[in-house]
Amino acid sequence: MTPSLLSTSLKTFDFRQEPESLDDNISFSRETEASYMGADGYIHFAQPGQNLLTQSQDFANDVWSKIGVTASVPTEFTAPDGKNTANKLTETNVLGEHRMSRNVNVIKGEPVTISVYLKAGTRSKIQFSFVGGASFTGGTPAVRFDLTDGSFLSFSSNVIGYQAISAGNGWWRLKITGVPDRSPESGLHIFILGDSKEIHYSGNTDNYIYAWGAQLEQGSSVSAYAPTTGRPYSGLRYNYRWSGQAPALAGALIEPAGTNLIRYSQTFTNSAWSKQSADVIATRTLSPDGQNFAFKIRENVENAMHCILSGTPINTVRNEVYTLSAFFKAAERKWVCITVNDAAVHLDLENGAFGNRNPNIFPTVAVDNVGNGWFRFCITFPASASSAIIGIGPGRSNGQASYTGDGESGILAWGVQFEKSEEVTSYIRTASGSVTRAPDVVVLKEPFAGEEHDIFIQRTRGGVWLSKMKGDYQIPPSESEMQAVNYYDADETNSNKEDIAQSLFPHKYDGALINNALLKVFDDTFMVQSPNKSWSLRQALNKSSPIFRFQVRAGDTWTGDARNPKRKERCELYMKNSPLPFDKDVWFSYAIRIAVGDPLDLSPVEWCYLGQVHATEDPGEMSTGPVLGFRLEGLDTISAYTASTLEDPIQTAPKYIYRGGGRFARGIWHRVVVRMRFSPTNAQLQWWQNGKELINISDIGMGYPDKLGPYWKFGIYRSAMRPTVTVEYANMEVAYDSSLEHRITDPAVII
Repeated sequence: MTPSLLSTSLKTFDFRQEPESLDDNISFSRETEASYMGADGYIHFAQPGQNLLTQSQDFANDVWSKIGVTASVPTEFTAPDGKNTANKLTETNVLGEHRMSRNVNVIKGEPVTISVYLKAGTRSKIQFSFVGGASFTGGTPAVRFDLTDGSFLSFSSNVIGYQAISAGNGWWRLKITGVPDRSPESGLHIFILGDSKEIHYSGNTDNYIYAWGAQLEQGSSVSAYAPTTGRPYSGLRYNYRWSGQAPALAGALIEPAGTNLIRYSQTFTNSAWSKQSADVIATRTLSPDGQNFAFKIRENVENAMHCILSGTPINTVRNEVYTLSAFFKAAERKWVCITVNDAAVHLDLENGAFGNRNPNIFPTVAVDNVGNGWFRFCITFPASASSAIIGIGPGRSNGQASYTGDGESGILAWGVQFEKSEEVTSYIRTASGSVTRAPDVVVLKEPFAGEEHDIFIQRTRGGVWLSKMKGDYQIPPSESEMQAVNYYDADETNSNKEDIAQSLFPHKYDGALINNALLKVFDDTFMVQSPNKSWSLRQALNKSSPIFRFQVRAGDTWTGDARNPKRKERCELYMKNSPLPFDKDVWFSYAIRIAVGDPLDLSPVEWCYLGQVHATEDPGEMSTGPVLGFRLEGLDTISAYTASTLEDPIQTAPKYIYRGGGRFARGIWHRVVVRMRFSPTNAQLQWWQNGKELINISDIGMGYPDKLGPYWKFGIYRSAMRPTVTVEYANMEVAYDSSLEHRITDPAVII
């Protein structure tokens, strides 16, 4: 297939880098705080709203204009948040104005709110106003305020809202709102006023006020203060993930609403957590937020299970899916035991891995390294009861949560979350009750109004194409970080869409899938049969299409073949508990790409299957081979072989009959569709490659007289040989209650 000519993006929104300025084409809102991992490797809590100002609490920075004042470096004066980050604004010995100012462009005709924290020093009267009197009908909106008693002295008529909020210790947060209806040029002034409330006067270096935390935001409400340094703050969370020795930016978190049902999610000393043969003590180890100290769950000297329990049962809906997560770090103990009611999962804190668990109760688990020795463990499962009690405690070894403690040892814990969700979401901190994180609302302005466009969206776990979209686009929320949104002309071809997705985001394969692991491929469950080498079986996690990479090298033996006298080598996925029917159309549709490599110089008794429909043997029968197999032969030839017999029970190995083949050039994707009807006497087989029919035969034998039909396996299964074989599969679809005939001319796009 000839590579297509890549189209040029009409508009690109790249969330893989934090912007130096806000993009007017992106609208964002969220009504609550939400957490994310910052570039410093710690968890932060983003506030609702925005702050269009940079260096919002460093008035000494050159981005602030200083007229008749100087600003101290923010290191010695206590701010409203208790840290020594406040500024001292001191008059200079000049005649004129004494003010700090910032100029910022805003949206013309829409409300803008400015706010700042101020505290009286030797001066107490100030004027707080917008910049750009020509931008406002009626001149500059302004208020005058007395920092001593918290009273407004005056305000201009075009101020549409003003407020003073006591922040304690003499600090006031002042807020005013105006509408720049004549021009987008605006900003804010902080004037120190003279003894008679005048703006123009002779300053004195003995006179000063304190200032901290300036904010400018679109809208008529003041939001929780969001500090900034070199970039403005949009409220959009740019999330980092630990990669190697440092955090790396993954993308923007645009999440749906979520609720943490656990009370006192990080305060385990609270009585809401009951203690069982254990206590909770404070430590000097920083928690994952870098601000608070973690607690240690410490075992006592009893011979028991040492844990803390979530206390009052949490209401759950039976059979609905929930996700439990928590942050842990090893201390004297390297193992943790988590229980949900009476079921347990064991966690290895030394290696960041899961130990013993019942996969039927806890089918999905994940672990995320969050740096500094901390791991976030996540367990997703259907609720088996109408309520749940969560237990957390140290373990002495894998599977051993009950033992005689030494009175000193334990594990470090922080940030427990229990949510009704099929995915773990960003951490939500709680106190006396459950807390809900509001959804992120992100709207992108279309590049050309009124025109249709195709849109490519890429998240960390995959991408999607949207066709013929018109108007501004609201991004659907997801637990997976947003990386990019690109606009293209409408009616991009599928070939072009694949090439664009691959060019922008090449396949990124994760660590090997382990033997016996279960995974979903569309609606079907497959089980891994793997030699468990690091190269054996990997999945492309940055693709929406299920894409798997299989590799078998000389000597790669699956444990199930270890005792077979005829040496076999394999790495496959097989359909678990899903026999295919007899005498009924069965369809496969998939894409396959064989990696460039050495040709297979096979002897008559050697073979290398890249897919096989294997018989389900009846009890007492001999082990048989596939009833339909696709073999790689030579350099790039794939041939189809079938087998059948009427012997029942089967005691004689059936013979294999060549039915046809095709050339599958290496290094490129080929689209395959297969229609089968299994029967020992009246079978049918059709096989298409890239829309071209390779085989169309009927009235053949393909199957055995088994009680259950055969099952599908794909990957690599071969006799022992030297060459390395690598093959990728994408979009594996299996159907027998419906047809996949449309995939012959309209194959699924690989994205």
